[in-house]
Amino acid sequence: MPEYDEQGPVDDELARQVAAALRQKADAAPKAARLASTARSRVHRRRQTVLVGGAAVVVALAIGGVWQLASPSFDTMTSGSADSGSAQPESKADQPTPPRDAKKSGTVCEPFHAIASATSITDIPVAIGLDLNTPVTGLTVCRYRMIEPNVRLSTALLGSAVLGPEQAQEVVDAIKPLPERNPDLPVFKCSPAQAKPKQAIVLRFDTATGLREVWVGYDGCSSPGFYTGKKTYGLYAAPLKLIAIGKARPDRGTFLGPLPGW
Repeated sequence: MPEYDEQGPVDDELARQVAAALRQKADAAPKAARLASTARSRVHRRRQTVLVGGAAVVVALAIGGVWQLASPSFDTMTSGSADSGSAQPESKADQPTPPRDAKKSGTVCEPFHAIASATSITDIPVAIGLDLNTPVTGLTVCRYRMIEPNVRLSTALLGSAVLGPEQAQEVVDAIKPLPERNPDLPVFKCSPAQAKPKQAIVLRFDTATGLREVWVGYDGCSSPGFYTGKKTYGLYAAPLKLIAIGKARPDRGTFLGPLPGW
């Protein structure tokens, strides 16, 4: 028989095996492609998640950095203000004019005070007068104009000043040894209308038991001095200079001209 015919069955079997293998690979190819596509999709999604998360972190850091620049923390502001010498002080025009070492007194000068309408500066009520042996912790000096009956004003206050505890005690210590009258001052004879001063000063002292006052007379024709309600102390320049600060300083007064040392 011819050689071709003898080998035919073998070749056919081999051909069938090759065809089957090719079909198997062909059938498996779509599945593999689908698996590869799914894997690539998952990797792509993971990359997107990582990129979005990274972008969020970058944005958060960027926003945080801007916030730090725009709004420094309290500690940064505090330490910067305390340590830096470049902080601008308040304008002197906006600041009160407390004297020397003053710790501010808790009292204030009222627009109107009983002294403004009093018949005489000696009429200070005993209950509010200061015993000069009482320790004081602050002083507010209030200068008032005296108001005539039926006269309407928006305020009787002419000026004020605040003194600290040491200064307040210094004023008390300067008044305490004074005699009842200053013999170096003249004695005027005048009518009751002339006797009433045009202005006077109230010393408002802070004490452990509350507010206590001393009234100061330096104008008019009546006896000038410091009045506590229980005792009178003559007018002398030394204690008057301690309280004559800024707008609290008298701008007129019958007894200021002849007052020695003023």
